[in-house]
Amino acid sequence: MTRWWLLLATALLLAACSSGDGGCDERLPGVRPGLCPLPVEQREPAPVEPMPVLGSDEVLSLADLRGRVVVVNFWASWCGPCRVEQPDLNQAASGLPDQDVAFLGVNIEDREPNALAHVREFDVPYPHLFDPTNAYASRFGGVGPRTIPTTVLIDVEGRVAARVFGLTTTTELTVLAEQLADEPVDDEA
Repeated sequence: MTRWWLLLATALLLAACSSGDGGCDERLPGVRPGLCPLPVEQREPAPVEPMPVLGSDEVLSLADLRGRVVVVNFWASWCGPCRVEQPDLNQAASGLPDQDVAFLGVNIEDREPNALAHVREFDVPYPHLFDPTNAYASRFGGVGPRTIPTTVLIDVEGRVAARVFGLTTTTELTVLAEQLADEPVDDEA
């Protein structure tokens, strides 16, 4: 009898914990339950060190994109789900205004020729950083070869505002990016 009560109590506790919305005040249309931007006071600055741009001698930093929402997608050419997700990323990037939202890919733990082939195959319309050792990606809290694809949204002030682990969709990215772009800017920051 005691074991039955323990199982019932555990089931009720799990149900109570999983029924919440992950801290969101409201469910965003087209976005999975529990996925929403972090409250502003909980956001941490995103890493801004310059990284090499895939296939070029240039470097790029998130600091160069400050003032716009930045959708940062971590991927690798060998990642099947990354390949499935790429058309949605392309569509979201093409559908959002460049002056408000920038897209940036970060290729991790890959060979540069394979990464360049992926970009050509999918006709990806935005730049990519090349992070073959995962040194940069690992600074984004939990991003690595076992967690890709992962997409991180950076607010206009350069802070990590949302993390999407796993596949995402055009609608999800568009709704989250638009919500962040519509946030009031703290002029005193």
